[in-house]
Amino acid sequence: MHSEPIIETGSQKMPKCSWCGADLIDHEPCQQRFERCMAMEFENPATFGSVHHLTVTCYMLQHNAYTRHAWLEARKMIAQFIQEGIAPAELRMRNQTRLDGKQRNWSVTRGAKLVEFNEIAWTRTIADICLDNPDIYCVGVKLWAASVFADTEALIQKLGV
Repeated sequence: MHSEPIIETGSQKMPKCSWCGADLIDHEPCQQRFERCMAMEFENPATFGSVHHLTVTCYMLQHNAYTRHAWLEARKMIAQFIQEGIAPAELRMRNQTRLDGKQRNWSVTRGAKLVEFNEIAWTRTIADICLDNPDIYCVGVKLWAASVFADTEALIQKLGV
């Protein structure tokens, strides 16, 4: 992962993530919250883990952790998950050859990032996800994914991809 800078803003000095703008509840950085989500998803794959494909993709998109090419590919995947309801296994099968590490000539995380990233205003972040209940968690992650899709639509249109 990447280091996550935190900025202090506003009169209340609520710390915010400088990547996604999340209010950092109890000063918990997004990366730490993401790691908590990953632990819950791996410990409980049938419940919390059912949205793992969305959690990882949304977090990485919102923190500009992918290279530009991978960011645009991941955004396409979110669109397919949200618009078409494609399951992760189906998407993996469809993209197996094209995205295989031995077949592609680009890196997922090392290289130039999406320079237009700062044009995106995020309406939901990982800080908005309730971690207490698997049903509420899964609904929250799905809403987060839908918002990531919507929040990035204008940029995707502008880029013509």
